[in-house]
Amino acid sequence: MSEAIEAATDLLSGFEFVPSDGAPFITLDKQRRFYLNATTRKLLDIKPYHRLSIAYNPAERALAIVKPSAHLINADVHASTAQYVVDKRYYLSARRFAKEYAYSPENAPYEFAYDRGSSDGNIFIFRLASTK
Repeated sequence: MSEAIEAATDLLSGFEFVPSDGAPFITLDKQRRFYLNATTRKLLDIKPYHRLSIAYNPAERALAIVKPSAHLINADVHASTAQYVVDKRYYLSARRFAKEYAYSPENAPYEFAYDRGSSDGNIFIFRLASTK
């Protein structure tokens, strides 16, 4: 670690960064679509028609959003088949996801709150926060 980074880290020891906007989250709605809120779009640096891969951990009820620049996409054949296109209104179709993991439209919306991300900015974990 460079001296400048180490000095900045020491200076900020004990501080927590305060988000300027609302919390990042992803909603699974009644139409079985994922919606990326504005703060999530900023966090992921996502624009319409970008591609993302989504992985799911059923035990933790957590989504992993993986950007195409992640080395994992090229190394894992499953990642290349789990790509979603962000539409112009920031929705992603989630019909198969909802069916496979039993997320009933009647109980929607489901909210997945941002939990953590990789230091390279390519993988973001969102955990199920609440249901209606």
